[in-house]
Amino acid sequence: MMVIKGTQTELERKKSLIDTLYHHSDLSVESISYQADMSMTQVQAMIDKIRKNEALEVLVSHSKTSVEKIMTRSVVSLESSKTVYDASKMMAKKRVGCLVVTSKGKPLGIVTKGDIVKGVSQSDISFKNRNLGEFATRPLIYASSRQTIEEVADLMIKNKIRKLPVLQQGKVVGIVTATDLAMFLSPTRRPGLTESILHVITREKSRKK
Repeated sequence: MMVIKGTQTELERKKSLIDTLYHHSDLSVESISYQADMSMTQVQAMIDKIRKNEALEVLVSHSKTSVEKIMTRSVVSLESSKTVYDASKMMAKKRVGCLVVTSKGKPLGIVTKGDIVKGVSQSDISFKNRNLGEFATRPLIYASSRQTIEEVADLMIKNKIRKLPVLQQGKVVGIVTATDLAMFLSPTRRPGLTESILHVITREKSRKK
């Protein structure tokens, strides 16, 4: 029993040291692992846990804030009858990373720059003639303008997405991204929390694949 107690005490001491070095130094994971006399894998796992706990704490503290407070109200859209090439040109012109695909003015799906890059690498079909409605990610996953930041974050994680249109009475009134979420939350805590929140969302996505 004494050996187990001693091991637990030593582990807690190392956890405390890693927490202190992570928050109050610029040391790399390799340097922290040397200071704590632990493997880099163990140290990285502890740092990941610290990041996740901090990100979740901030999400909870702002859980009731409306998504309208952080969403971008200017949303680019394009009719489904257009082509993927048209969408690519539109995104470049408007300098956006995605656009909402509509059918007779109603939201149908979404296309991102990542979708187009992936499509180019996997298809020999010319995007100049590829129908946008067929190419778009459907059905459209979206948030209501009445939903909270907590609910929006949950939608992003569960559906493995980083861009979420916001609808009101069937019309797109905004869009929120994982970066918008992180940038809003980060000023409430220490510098670097933006990256930590994005890191958490990314890890949650990869674990569910």
